[in-house]
Amino acid sequence: MPFWRRFRRAKPVDAASETPPSPGAARAAARKLPLWKRVLFIVAANLLVLAAAAVVGELACRVFAPQAGYGTLPEGAMEMLRFSDDTYLGWELRPGVLDHNSAGFRGRKTEPGKPPGVWRIAVLGDSVTYGLHVEADEAYPSVLESELDAARAGRVEVLNFGVPGYNSFQEYTLLKTRVLPFEPDLVVLTFTPDDVETSPVIIDVGGRRCLFRNQFEGVGLLNNPVHWFVFRRSHLYRFLYKHLVLAFAAEEADFEAVYVQPDVQWENVLRMAEWCDRHRTPFLLVLSPFLLPLEGDLDEAESARYRQALDRIRERAAVAGVEVLDLGPLYEEQTGRLKIRPEDHEHLNPHGHRLVAEALREKVLSMRSE
Repeated sequence: MPFWRRFRRAKPVDAASETPPSPGAARAAARKLPLWKRVLFIVAANLLVLAAAAVVGELACRVFAPQAGYGTLPEGAMEMLRFSDDTYLGWELRPGVLDHNSAGFRGRKTEPGKPPGVWRIAVLGDSVTYGLHVEADEAYPSVLESELDAARAGRVEVLNFGVPGYNSFQEYTLLKTRVLPFEPDLVVLTFTPDDVETSPVIIDVGGRRCLFRNQFEGVGLLNNPVHWFVFRRSHLYRFLYKHLVLAFAAEEADFEAVYVQPDVQWENVLRMAEWCDRHRTPFLLVLSPFLLPLEGDLDEAESARYRQALDRIRERAAVAGVEVLDLGPLYEEQTGRLKIRPEDHEHLNPHGHRLVAEALREKVLSMRSE
């Protein structure tokens, strides 16, 4: 007898018109499963089918559509970076190499906690803040400290927490986890145009896969340990994430594509400002546009997209009342004199870092006097 017939409800017996059930039928009715057991059996059967489908799908993805290696760090990056134990950061500066101190940021050794009488500024950002391609003492955080010393602003320390490749979510995480012990009196965030890029990728760091997670951080259902645990390990899950979640969440469904979503990254900037406000620490947002004229692999259409995204960040900051230093006018005035290399549309030469430090000096002194 087919198994499903065992669960069919027996018809009521009319004693006047029907003959009593045979002894065999009575025994079969007695063996009929209770309702809760039937429900449990159906649920278990469906779970078994789903598990089998997941195994087959996982194997198929691994063989025919492997979802791994969506991005890699540039050559030579591992000399200065390492895999971070904090999966929200992904990577971090390698302490004790180049001119990195033991605390894991660029510059002289500085201990957590703040000596009496010191006014401490923490500067966060990406490779522009870090000072890629220039010496540590040529990067604008270091120059800013010298400028403030020359202005007799008291005993000032400017700490450079810039990390190449970071975006605003990683910088927000860094602020909460690494910067707080240094007790900053002012937090400066330098926001560059490519900080509006949000692309969830897995990056190979020293042979270990590092999850670069910045597309959906802060969104409840997609920001939990179970999601990210499965995401890191399952090709099938990443395949579904690519074709279902991202297809509906972004204009482009290409998982490898870079999404320019200023509103997503603005939320992280706003979290930083609110976090500083709760800790009664002034917050300054520095907008650092791309350096023009453009050369290399960035065309005018892409540049326009980034400019519009940065304009959006500027507008949101004005509405939220966030203090802003816009370097756009300075860059336009010094067109062609700030690039470290002609084809590099983002990184500053020593002259550019000094001009940024001078602009920051004036802004910082005005904020301090308020």
